[in-house]
Parts: sequence; structure tokens; C-alpha cells
Amino acid sequence: MIRQLTLEETRTYIKDDSVRPHLSAEFRTQENRQVWGLFEDQHNNEHTPSDVPLAVTCMAYAHGWPENESELDRFSLTTGTATIEPPYSDPEKFNPSRFDSIQAAIDFALELQGPIEECANGTLVNALGEPMQFDTSGNLCPCSRTFPLQLEQNTAVFYTVWSYSRGSGRELINQLAQQVADTREDIWHWVTLSPITDMAENFHIRNGASKHAVFENDQIFSYALVFLTQDDIEERMVKIRAQEEGG
Repeated sequence: MIRQLTLEETRTYIKDDSVRPHLSAEFRTQENRQVWGLFEDQHNNEHTPSDVPLAVTCMAYAHGWPENESELDRFSLTTGTATIEPPYSDPEKFNPSRFDSIQAAIDFALELQGPIEECANGTLVNALGEPMQFDTSGNLCPCSRTFPLQLEQNTAVFYTVWSYSRGSGRELINQLAQQVADTREDIWHWVTLSPITDMAENFHIRNGASKHAVFENDQIFSYALVFLTQDDIEERMVKIRAQEEGG
């Protein structure tokens, strides 16, 4: 069986996370983030089942496919309490600004982009957490992405998994993703934010996922078609859009 772990349980087991050991238990259990464990099924064992998990995974509900830990942090929050600094991004990398100052560019972009935050390293991010750059007209706009963001949280992101028993990590991912598919009709994307290693790639490909993109420190695999058909995904999208328009 699978169940969500408490903050105290999370503190106990994250020492075994070899992928993202630097992320605190508080980060992993913050708003829209959960930690799950796979446990022995009491109905299939004559002895008393162990309360020690066979595997543990951390997941987040996000409004897009994050390309790094900073975006994982920002995309899964609605309270503006992100703590991970985004990688440095020069807003003039592709085109120069037409403004005399960064503040003037920010003020002009406010109406379309919402509040823009200037991070300590100089990176500009909009209300959705996207890094900003200057377009060919010299105005601030979001950097290009491999997958568009949405206002609603429509994506389940698995960003680390570790196991204490062979095959348990795969079983945990499969059970949890299926549970999300069965209980959260607002979710139609299942992705992983994985390290760039052959082990991670082999794990997800064997599990039926497809590789979406590779970035500087992480890579994304999609599980959507493992748990839903394309028709099911489109049906969910239409339903959510209708609810938004009705609201």
C-alpha cells in the first residue's frame, strides 16, 4: 500500500535521498508538495507489516513542467514563498532593452506580466516564476520554454525517488501516479524532474515514460500516456477550460 508521509517521517528518511539530499523536509511537505511511501500490504502478510517504507518519492503539483529546482519551487506555490534562487539569466542575452533602466522595463511590463521580481543574482522572474528577457522590440517577455505554463496546477511532478527494496521505487511511482489519475481530474500531466544520469533514464524508460527534454542539470520524462489515453487527456483539458470560463 502507499500512504503520504508526515513531516516527521520525511525528516527521518530524506537522509537516504541520493538525488536531492539538500532539499529540506519542510520544502518537500510545503504547499502543494507531498512525500509518499510504499509499505507492505497488511492483507498479504501473515506477520505484522513493517512501518518502514520499501520506497519513498517526493512529488509536487505545479502549473507547468519545471526545468530546474527553482522552477519546481515557484511553479508549485501560490503564496510567493519560494526559497530557491533561479539560475542567473541575463535579460539582454538575446536582445537589448529599449528602456533607460531595469525598473522602467519592469513598470512597463507590469500590466501584461504581473509583478516582476528582481532576484539577488539579477535574474528577473514574472508572477508565474518564468525568467524574463527582452524581445526584439526591447520589452520584457518570458524566456522560451519547452512546454507552456498554465494558471492552474495541472501537472504532477515527481522529482526524486529512492528505494530500500529492489523494484519498489518503480512500484511506488506507478501506484501513486495511478492514484493521482483516479482522484485528481484537474491533473493531465505526469512528469519527472530527474538527474542527467543513465540510471535515471533507464529507470523511467523501462517504466514506460518518454523523454521530453534535457537541460543543464535535469531532464524531464513524461508519464501522461502511461496512465491516460490521449482522448482522456483532451477530455480533462476541455472540462477544466469550461470550468474556468464558467467561473
